Amino acid sequence: MIKKFLALCDGEESYLRHMADYMEKKGGHPFAIRAFTNKEQLKKFTEKNDTELLLIAENAYEEKLQDLPIAHIMVLNESGNQVGGDMKNINKYQSSEVIFRTVMENYMEGVKEISPRIAVGNRMKIIGCYSPVGRCLQTTFALSMGQLLARNHKTLYLNFENYSGFGQLLPGEFTMDIMDVLYYFDCEKDKLSYRLGGMMQSLNGLDYIPPAFFYKDLEEIDSSHWMGLFKEIEMTANYEYLILDLSAQVRGLLDILRECFRVFTIMKEDMFAKAKMRQYESILQSMNYGDVALKTKKWVLPEFYKLPSKLDQLTNGELAAYIKKIIEEEVYGYGG
Repeated sequence: MIKKFLALCDGEESYLRHMADYMEKKGGHPFAIRAFTNKEQLKKFTEKNDTELLLIAENAYEEKLQDLPIAHIMVLNESGNQVGGDMKNINKYQSSEVIFRTVMENYMEGVKEISPRIAVGNRMKIIGCYSPVGRCLQTTFALSMGQLLARNHKTLYLNFENYSGFGQLLPGEFTMDIMDVLYYFDCEKDKLSYRLGGMMQSLNGLDYIPPAFFYKDLEEIDSSHWMGLFKEIEMTANYEYLILDLSAQVRGLLDILRECFRVFTIMKEDMFAKAKMRQYESILQSMNYGDVALKTKKWVLPEFYKLPSKLDQLTNGELAAYIKKIIEEEVYGYGG
């Protein structure tokens, strides 16, 4: 299948290069990216290639571009004055992440028919983080690992806690969350890869979908439903790793852990924590989930002198150095 193109055009070469590089690395969308500083080269390209979307800077825009065989055109506005009549204008001077998300959201509003899904063919490894012990730094561990992996690999993080606190810890407001992704997976699967581009957030290079606001929603979804969604993401995005920050409230938790490439369980050394861990391991064996126990690596995290105070600082300091070793030994060095 021939992939459709998203063309970028801007006379500012450094800006153009940065935006194109971001979109190519971002993934989670069905487009091949092409960048142009020269409008004549853009015109020649669109005459020979199926260009679905053009994102053009105001400094390069001219009305006759609307005559080109391009399905959708959006303008990166520089002056603050509307350009191109009713054409969608997007403020050029904001982060690449916000621009990309706005482009995808507006694209989905304007598109009526979607091309068949394009399988990218990458094998996505799922890493599960789960502990029966509470307040053990599981989310800190999972986010640190995700951000460190994201330095060299396309990585997606999903949080399944009852109260993630993301809305309070991270800037901005989440208008959509993982439950919206499930809706599109159920009702508009052919549009899911496009929708993901408009929902995806980024934390220090790590992609994430905002967690469910109301935890009761999670309890309605069974493991086969989640695994279907994960498989769809694997087919239509280019993620190498998916990190699941899990809780006991997830239906079919053990079945999800069974599908993980690696499971990390954070422990504590107090009497109650050890008792909970023994009970959990006993349940794995009695319910024939011994394979989950075999792929699980248990850790008692050392006491760190100081933990980062912000989520985007988790790749620095003692904790990060500790988790880097875990990645080398237990992710890269694990045969599965």
